[in-house]
Amino acid sequence: MAQTAAAPADTGLEEIVVTAQKRAQNLQDVPAAVSAFGYEQLQARGIAQTSDLMGSLPNLQVTTPYGTTQPNFSLRGISVANEFSASTASPVGVYVDEVYQSFRASHGQQLYDLERVEVLRGPQGTLYGRNTTGGAINFITRKPGLGADNGTVTLGFGRFNTFTAQAAAEATLVPDKFGIRIAGTFARGDGYTYNPTLNRDFATTDNIGGRLSARYRGDSVDINFKVYGARNNPWQDLPYGIGYLQNRTDAGGYSRFVPRPELGGRILKQNEVQADTAGRYFTSSVGASLSIAFELNDKLTLTSITGYDSSKYKLSPFDCDGSPNNVCAIRYDSKSDNFNQDLRLNYTGDRFRIIAGAYFGIDTIKTVNQPDFFGFLRPVLTGLGIPGSFNNIPIAVGNSLKTIPAFLLNPALTPASPGFCAPIVINPNGYYDARTLIAFQADVAATNSAAGNAAQNACFAAGAPPFGPILAEQRYTVQRPSTALYGELAYDLTDALSLTVGLRYTWDTVRYKDARTVVYDLSGKGIIASTVPYSFPYNAALPTVRQQEKTGRVSGRAVLDYKFADDVLGYISYSRGYRAGAYNGLAYQDISQVYYLQPEQVNAYEAGLKTRFLDRRVQLNLAGFYYDYSNQQIAQIIGATSFLRSAKGRIYGGEAELQAQLADGFKIDAALGLLNSQYKGNKVNPADPSALTLNINGNPFPNAPSVTFTAGFDWDIVQADKHKLHLRGDTQYMGKYYFDPFKNYNQNPCNAPAPGARILAATPELACGNPGYWLFNARLTYTYDEKYSVSLWGKNISNKFYYVYGLNLNAFYQDYLSRGAPRTFGIEGTMRF
Repeated sequence: MAQTAAAPADTGLEEIVVTAQKRAQNLQDVPAAVSAFGYEQLQARGIAQTSDLMGSLPNLQVTTPYGTTQPNFSLRGISVANEFSASTASPVGVYVDEVYQSFRASHGQQLYDLERVEVLRGPQGTLYGRNTTGGAINFITRKPGLGADNGTVTLGFGRFNTFTAQAAAEATLVPDKFGIRIAGTFARGDGYTYNPTLNRDFATTDNIGGRLSARYRGDSVDINFKVYGARNNPWQDLPYGIGYLQNRTDAGGYSRFVPRPELGGRILKQNEVQADTAGRYFTSSVGASLSIAFELNDKLTLTSITGYDSSKYKLSPFDCDGSPNNVCAIRYDSKSDNFNQDLRLNYTGDRFRIIAGAYFGIDTIKTVNQPDFFGFLRPVLTGLGIPGSFNNIPIAVGNSLKTIPAFLLNPALTPASPGFCAPIVINPNGYYDARTLIAFQADVAATNSAAGNAAQNACFAAGAPPFGPILAEQRYTVQRPSTALYGELAYDLTDALSLTVGLRYTWDTVRYKDARTVVYDLSGKGIIASTVPYSFPYNAALPTVRQQEKTGRVSGRAVLDYKFADDVLGYISYSRGYRAGAYNGLAYQDISQVYYLQPEQVNAYEAGLKTRFLDRRVQLNLAGFYYDYSNQQIAQIIGATSFLRSAKGRIYGGEAELQAQLADGFKIDAALGLLNSQYKGNKVNPADPSALTLNINGNPFPNAPSVTFTAGFDWDIVQADKHKLHLRGDTQYMGKYYFDPFKNYNQNPCNAPAPGARILAATPELACGNPGYWLFNARLTYTYDEKYSVSLWGKNISNKFYYVYGLNLNAFYQDYLSRGAPRTFGIEGTMRF
């Protein structure tokens, strides 16, 4: 099932065999939008981590707020959107050797010594099941071939003093029966972002991984066993904090765009971020998988896929304001355990093929988050003599909120009016007096800056206490058992016409348990209250929160394909995919924020054409699709809390993939993706904690550029005797797109406040959309005797500065953005034996 050449390179394009439909097939015979990179293509394109897949295929995006350790995949506009909780499953299913990877933080840890990568665009609700509304990505590792012993070692050095090493060795212990393969990867390097406040580089490289594979092949059985481990521990990729108050300042009065007195009066350089604190993005995973394929007879095969992995994810701390002030920081700490078992029968008859199977999987994610917001107030308040036991912690919602100012109910009052900040108690059982926080927000709205103080002074004069920092600890566990039965029948109605019908029924349970959030006093040592569940004074004996929801869903597909000629396949299909429901995992301020969202669902309609012509020298694949999408899980940030929302809309678009052997030793490839996405039919309900409070109807989906394009060439410049000189060059275009569902935040024009407002609701970087950009990459490789090679490579050769992720943090009057990697280049040497 490896990449194989059906004809020599000088007579036609290579054929790639994939297992996208759980059986070995020629890629061109699969009636679906599937793309694949084989081992040699991965090497030529320099795809060594998930971010390298960005833009390499039509309508494929790879973005992340947390560096390469937690990639967010987007296929045809379907992605995790702007949700960033570690407990949220991706709607693009990620599989390694057919084992489902539920924990997003570990999705980037097995990309080495790969046989191929398969990308299935469109819902995969039959053979793959839940959490595949957007599609699936299969990473297939190299297994023992049970032939001659072999191995490879690659050493590299690149920009930012980055040293890389990859090695693999294979030994056949019993000829054609039993063998093992060992592979490993290592990379370490300085970062490309400099922090002058802490005087060190960030966005560093620090990862290591290893894998041991064993294979036994008998007369009727093929057994593959694998164990692996990986660890990433780089310094975080610092976010670019951009305020949207006057002079682009945030709630702490900071702007990166004005001369900084602490830096001698200079303006920050493009590669600098002035964070006061930052930590490492630690991820680790260990696991094992067992695959057994047993041929019961010539037509019937029983296959068992078993997998287990345990992963850890820790950001301590994550600086989310990108300033020298302690405005926004958070510590994430999650641990995941994931088990999967898939058992299926494959029957291949003369005119029909059947797959029938059962699946069970369960994953458990234990999370401890520690928000640390407005921390710069701590030294200010203690400097004023306020004791460490002070407890006016600004949780201005739900059970915690006790007191509001009179001017909030009577807008006619001014700071000079008597009774302007008189206390109005709305909840005697609450602890928080919100008068000075609301006054701060009123001063910001009045002055478009964090420097106003008229309302705050009036509240201080009325005896209102200051608001303090938010330091909390949130604990919860999400557990998701899932069981499914599925079956698919493919029947050849004629020699040219085939019908495929598949159905899957899935039982999902989502448990939100062991949940408790506590808030600390000014000193950060004493617990003042519990917000989930609520208790004030704090009652440690109060049981933790436990909720559970069960759902059952039908998914599946129907495909009709027709062979117009040996190398021309057309198809039309309907498919339904879904993503399991979810709890609002990042809720920490009140029990009302803990709620469940129903599962996502996509009904997809697609038509495609797969062709080869001119003696198989040209391959052109086309696809068009329409999606009806409901209950998409998106995030809306309100204040200092992330709320998970449901949204519905539609998507349509088209794709074209071209490969052409223009001459002996010279090939080109290109891919075009067109996309039109729009939210529609959504209601706004500020009174419902689970409902949207901003209108998104008419807006495009996040991470859904209207145009993606890539083009490249492979040129064997020299191919004589033992010498070969190969050049790969490619370019990628990512069209304009938005980072979240809220588009311009009602700002029109997008860089000015909305009608009736005095301040921006989002920076132009978010509200105006992320501009389209081009990237250019190249790799020149000299090979001697097929055993030794040296490569010179460059990525983002034009050194384009661009953002890949953005998030609105309105509690701090700022957005944060993550940049893409700058120009990198290096040299690699490989020895094969």
